[in-house]
Amino acid sequence: MKFSDKAEDLSAFTGPSSAVTIGVFDGVHLGHRKVISRLIRTRREIGLSSAVLVTFDRHPLSVTHPDKAPPLLTTLEEKKGILREFDLDVVVIDRFNPGYAALNYTEFIREKLLGRLNMSHLVVGYDFRFGKDRTGSLEMIREQGMRSSFEVTVVPPAYVGGQIVSSTRIREQLLRGDTEMASERLTRDYFFDAEVVRGESIGRQISFPTANLVVKESSKLIPRSGVYAVMVETEGGRYGGMMNIGTAPTIKNTGGIEVHIFDFSGDLYGSTIRVYCRKNLREEKKFASRDQLREQLETDARRARRVLAMPGR
Repeated sequence: MKFSDKAEDLSAFTGPSSAVTIGVFDGVHLGHRKVISRLIRTRREIGLSSAVLVTFDRHPLSVTHPDKAPPLLTTLEEKKGILREFDLDVVVIDRFNPGYAALNYTEFIREKLLGRLNMSHLVVGYDFRFGKDRTGSLEMIREQGMRSSFEVTVVPPAYVGGQIVSSTRIREQLLRGDTEMASERLTRDYFFDAEVVRGESIGRQISFPTANLVVKESSKLIPRSGVYAVMVETEGGRYGGMMNIGTAPTIKNTGGIEVHIFDFSGDLYGSTIRVYCRKNLREEKKFASRDQLREQLETDARRARRVLAMPGR
């Protein structure tokens, strides 16, 4: 697979004819996977030279309406990592800026898709719109296809539990702390990358040492406060654990993310780990004493181990 984040000549990678899809693909969830799978199948069925996915280096709303830009389910690097799972020929990472946003849909098709990618077939989701102010509807795109000799395939939505899968709905679920429901729609446990930093080592005093985490990508969505069963991926391996998001009101009352890693000994300071959120165990609460907190953490740990022993994604 070729990743391109430059305005270079892509003809060496796209060939004389390409099947193309375009979108934000934040989360690369079940609905996105349906579109990508259709793109790849179209390339094979029609015998086109390449399957090309076009996405952006940031969420378009962060440029056009910054006050409405949502937190991201996947950072750019995370999204690229997930897209490597697919049999795509080229993934184009376009820089979304005001000039890009100002293109109307006909200019966009002509300059970005036909001229640069040799597109002969466009595969899009059921709710797709593009161009300045999202004026390019599916009907308009089909009409443009007839004028410019490219085919259009519209992929219907994916459903889970009778509801359409969407990035917006997944964000809502995570902000409610419902990581299980979100993960079902993502087809994997929701994760984030974080750097391990030095804390006050208070957890060691109650027999629950924790790694204090800082998420460097400020746009990354962090689930709501609470205690979670998690899987932790380090350079040395993968471990179970439990995570607290919130203020730790019993012992320090300051905001943050802490992870207690089961059956682990070692120094993680300065390293980056990946945390997979398996299940929300309970809400964060203040206890009357550290002894009560320790008893609750022991209960949480037993429950987290049971959760993690069950088949996961």
